[in-house]
Amino acid sequence: MQQSFRQLEERNLSVEVTLMQWSPKMDLIALANENGEVLLQRLTWQRQPIWTLSPPSEDEGKEVRALAWRPDGKVLAVGYQSGRLLLCRVEKAEVIHTTHVDQPITCMQWSAALDKGLDSEANGQSSVKADLGAAGDAPDENSSEKFLPKLPSLSKISSIKSYIDDNVEDAKKLKEQKRLNMLAVGCNGGTLILLAFGVAPIVNVDMSQFIPTTKCGDFLGASLSSDLHTICVIVEYSNEEDVTEIYNSLLTLDCILLASRHQEISRYAKKFGKIRTLMEYLEATLKAVTEAKEDILIEMENKLTKYAQQKPTEESLSDEFLQLLLWGKASPELQQFLVHDLTEKGLKKLDQSVENSYVSIQKLVLKHIHSVGRSLLFQLSELKGMALWYDKYGMLGLNATAIQDAISAVGSFMLKANELLQVIESSLKNFKAFFRWLYVIVMQLMEEPIQQSISKMYQRDINFVADFLAENFTDEPSLDVTKSGFTLERVGQYLRKEDLQFPVSTAPNSWQDFVASSPSLRGSDLLFPWQRERSLSQLHDVVKDAVDHALSRPQSVGGESLSCRESFTLDKRSETDHPEYRTLSQQSLQDQSKLLTVFMTEPSPAQCIYMTRQHTKPDRSSQNETEMVCLTFGTLGRSDPDESIVSLAAESHLVLDAAFYGDHSLSLLLQEVKDEGSINNGKPVLCQLSLESLQAEVEFTPMSQVKGHLSSGQHISIDAGPLVTSRRMDNMRAGRLAVSGSRKVACVLFSNQRRVRLFDMDAEDEGEDEEDDEENQLEDSSMVVAEEGSGTDN
Repeated sequence: MQQSFRQLEERNLSVEVTLMQWSPKMDLIALANENGEVLLQRLTWQRQPIWTLSPPSEDEGKEVRALAWRPDGKVLAVGYQSGRLLLCRVEKAEVIHTTHVDQPITCMQWSAALDKGLDSEANGQSSVKADLGAAGDAPDENSSEKFLPKLPSLSKISSIKSYIDDNVEDAKKLKEQKRLNMLAVGCNGGTLILLAFGVAPIVNVDMSQFIPTTKCGDFLGASLSSDLHTICVIVEYSNEEDVTEIYNSLLTLDCILLASRHQEISRYAKKFGKIRTLMEYLEATLKAVTEAKEDILIEMENKLTKYAQQKPTEESLSDEFLQLLLWGKASPELQQFLVHDLTEKGLKKLDQSVENSYVSIQKLVLKHIHSVGRSLLFQLSELKGMALWYDKYGMLGLNATAIQDAISAVGSFMLKANELLQVIESSLKNFKAFFRWLYVIVMQLMEEPIQQSISKMYQRDINFVADFLAENFTDEPSLDVTKSGFTLERVGQYLRKEDLQFPVSTAPNSWQDFVASSPSLRGSDLLFPWQRERSLSQLHDVVKDAVDHALSRPQSVGGESLSCRESFTLDKRSETDHPEYRTLSQQSLQDQSKLLTVFMTEPSPAQCIYMTRQHTKPDRSSQNETEMVCLTFGTLGRSDPDESIVSLAAESHLVLDAAFYGDHSLSLLLQEVKDEGSINNGKPVLCQLSLESLQAEVEFTPMSQVKGHLSSGQHISIDAGPLVTSRRMDNMRAGRLAVSGSRKVACVLFSNQRRVRLFDMDAEDEGEDEEDDEENQLEDSSMVVAEEGSGTDN
């Protein structure tokens, strides 16, 4: 039966396209090209893309291996050869989350969990809740908004990600996610990762434990059923005895933990996203603190060191300054040093620079570090409370001890931040007194007029200067010119990844004596340890390691909870064969508790295509095992008895590509075969195959009855040509297909991968397929890379 799918656009591309993925909610299509760029185009296909995401900065691994849309269409996942996984906010092309995996990413699929497909028996509930994110016995997800103030923006003081300025508390865009969704990521080497909301790793499992060898290759496909009971994966592997033969295996995994604890996983994932956002905010704040630190004091230390090494007298420099302070007398050498080396302008600049730097750091610590520290303690404390409820959250792998270690690390970091504030306050007080005193001395030596308000020195100011000299000028510089004997700059040591050179000295007090004498207080979780010798930067690394450790256990527990229900070998190829493009598409049928997979066992164009059908919630009945069918395509459509004109359609077709159009249809891209098996004169055909008709009229064969692997041909092929509706396409050599049932659109990529043709799949064609030759020759669409965080207005 012929179907007139209306052609919308046909456009050229300047770079070869490698991947295409339609948005499930908007008329947008994401394209990845061979340069490692990701482009977003509208259905109308303007000359300029909406935005272009530049490839990562790595020297290698820039190739985009997989694309996946979040079910709401607001976030796009991009997986690279290097193992980098980016989540991009579609509105502004902003990278809102980055995940690094150890192996190259080879496939991804983002699935939504539907409440009607999930049972609550394992939770002891009588009925399914309408909203996976709502439960009366769960901690309030918005409790932090009630008890904590909003984090201040960092955009004006640091060059950081712009998304933090929009809404820091929801930087991962999880607040609107009411239903759980999972991003399945397959990696080279057989590693499968499931990320709740694309952010929180829930499962990390090595597939080599489920196959007869440990030599796993690429993941070809991974799909999680909408009821979260079953994962269907296809993975390559080779035998240890003969590595030249590569096999493809279909595995069906049971994931009872995911299905029975979906509500807990949803809440944990949102808590994970908040904690990760706060950690990114803390790192950005420390970056801003480092940028605010001035190194001008080091220049003064070098000048003092040089003078101390070259002065003719053996008297220490601190004694000379003390005599100058007490008696107002200075040696000719010291006078020369003050007037010509330090100078009046140099002292004013030094005073202003140090004050600006220290005040900026002080504001960052008071306003930002304190705020994010409080929020981290709050979120980690709530996470610890969840971990202590073992029946619900503890069994996910949350460990209260590890979370408490992270809380203690954050507490120690906060104590060190308070210590830094004390050092800044003390340094500012002494520096201002010291620089003002030196400025007055220099002006007097230069016989310049001085304002009376500046020249007055009170006893308090003299004490400040004396304390400053005693603290920073006590040690004489060594003969090694690379080391300074002066310690003017004591703030910078807190921002280096090394122990403090001059830790704060504290005298014993009654509180420390009381804590030391009380064993219960010494081991209390309520008292944070003070790391006297460690720097602020070192303790930040400790916080990162502790938080990573606290959040790492759930993915291991989730991986251990998986079990292999079935395993079948699909086909094999020689290691020397080039791994050309082969179709693989998966779809979870929500209303039938089934998971369908279509794939090829030979490179495109293929003689046939295979479809497997798996039950997501099997019982002990033998009827629930995995089934398959091999589909070929002869004459398309059913013959019309009233048709008097003989059809000129081909009697057989090869399969170029296939993709699920949704729950009800399978889209196919076929190639006519004419002239004794030649495809040169045949046209490509765009087809729709009803899944309901297929399952009603075609008998599926249990995989257990298939002898050998599928590529051996020991099975019966079914001609599905009469079941399809089709449209022949003129003037093109087709290559691949991308469809969206929710948006009722299709995109056909030419075989040269540099031209596309778009179709409206739910409308009649209003005119002829082809335009004039001049109109068909369109200019190449330029691919201007937009700046990060901005889009191109169409």
